[in-house]
Amino acid sequence: MEALFAIEEALVGLEPEDRTPAAAPVLIDLVFESLAIDEDELNAVSRRGLLLAAAEGNPKESSAAGSRAALETASGLMEDGYGDALQGALAELAGVVPDTCPCTAAVVEDLRGDAVLAVEALAVVVLHRALE
Repeated sequence: MEALFAIEEALVGLEPEDRTPAAAPVLIDLVFESLAIDEDELNAVSRRGLLLAAAEGNPKESSAAGSRAALETASGLMEDGYGDALQGALAELAGVVPDTCPCTAAVVEDLRGDAVLAVEALAVVVLHRALE
C-alpha cells in the first residue's frame, strides 16, 4: 500500500498526459507476481526481446515502451494468453487503490481500458527484470 502512496506522490507532479506512460510499468510490476507467468514462457519471450534490444545497442535504453523489443515481447505475451490475466490483476489492483490516490486510480483505469498499453507495459517489466 505504501508503494501506491509513493506512486501517487510522484504522479501529482506530472502533467496528466504524462502520468500513464510514467506509472504503467511501475504499477504492472506491483501485480507481476500474481500473473504466475510460466518460467519457460517468460524466458523465451524475454530472450527474444533482449536480443532485439541488444541489436539496438544499449539493452536498457532499447527496451522502453514503444521500442521494437517491447512491442515484440508484448506480442509474445499476448500470444501466450497473458493479456487476460493482466486485466484480472489490474481489476484487483483497482479495488485496493485508496481514494486518496486519484491519479494512481486513473492510471490503473487507463491500463484496464487499453489492453495493448497494459501488455506493452508488462513487456517493459519483463525485459527490465531479465536485465537485472
